[in-house]
Amino acid sequence: MNTGNESSPRFQWRALVTSLVAFSFVLLLVSGVILFLAPPGRVANWTNWTIIGLRKGDWSGLHIWFSAVFLVVVGFHLFFNWRPLMSYLKDRLTRRVGFRPEWLAATALVAVVMIGTLKHVAPFEALLEWNESLKESWDRPAERAPIPHAELLTLSALAEKGGIDLATATTRLTAKGITGFTGDTVVQAIADAAKRSARELYDIIVTGPKGSAGHAEGKAGGGLGWKTLAQFCADEGIELAVAISRLKAGGVKADEKVTLRELATASGRKPYELPELIRGTPRP
Repeated sequence: MNTGNESSPRFQWRALVTSLVAFSFVLLLVSGVILFLAPPGRVANWTNWTIIGLRKGDWSGLHIWFSAVFLVVVGFHLFFNWRPLMSYLKDRLTRRVGFRPEWLAATALVAVVMIGTLKHVAPFEALLEWNESLKESWDRPAERAPIPHAELLTLSALAEKGGIDLATATTRLTAKGITGFTGDTVVQAIADAAKRSARELYDIIVTGPKGSAGHAEGKAGGGLGWKTLAQFCADEGIELAVAISRLKAGGVKADEKVTLRELATASGRKPYELPELIRGTPRP
């Protein structure tokens, strides 16, 4: 029977700090693993890469903030547990602060990791190389932006990169129900408002509606296609050697595994000029 004299549990700051240390550590671990596996920013932002509904920038923000929280609560954790911590610094026999072999072992391990990482020696370099290979595995030629971080360009600048005039780009976007922008609007802002990726907007701009310029949607010719030179030649029925010869005559160093968009960017040409050169029908 409750007599009314029972006191409610007292709030314990030590328990709060310990819980925050645990929770922030878990979130740091999760966000760290995700960022380790995430694609490079130029790919993640262009394709609107997400995991559990969060973008790479969101995970980076969480990682930074919970790093700050972790540092603060660890400070409080050390304050509340100062006596146990000091006991680790004391000799077992004399109970006085003095040298312990654990200090040397911890210092040595930290030094090995730091030096091994900075000197790029195995196995530390292997982990970093694996991380780079994981990130680069997300980068696919058919999905690359015309330039790194093209999502930060204005619409007019992105249209120019695709060899499309602003009026045409605007018309094509409007036809897809994407409105509320001007030529000076940043592409990422348009993509966010339309709930699409910047890459999708670029595809709409350079490809146009189905049947545009005598080509089905997604084919090179309605803008610069995403096909490699070999794929384009196979679709057009043009011998690869003939295509390479025509491109060379036009001052374009060709590679059958490189996309037409990449060839155009490397040669400083407009995207629509490459298919014309390959077909042998360049504009005067």
